[in-house]
Amino acid sequence: MNIVEISFIVEAKTMGNLRTKNVLYYFSESTHSLCLDKEAIMLAQVHACEGLLDLSKDQTDTAVLEGEISKLKFAIEMMKS
Repeated sequence: MNIVEISFIVEAKTMGNLRTKNVLYYFSESTHSLCLDKEAIMLAQVHACEGLLDLSKDQTDTAVLEGEISKLKFAIEMMKS
């Protein structure tokens, strides 16, 4: 039997009105995670946004999520260099 433990799960949701939409994150950590790597957190945020982007039907939400994904990917690349 193979046991795989996911150390944390990130959920994303959009919030705000038409002028000020933001992406909010909900972190659900397991009891065994003591510290989390910044890059791992940001990658989880990207995956959460991509999952929400697949379900989004609103153009404003889509634009906000695409912007958030590009900002997160840029920040990850900057951390690596």
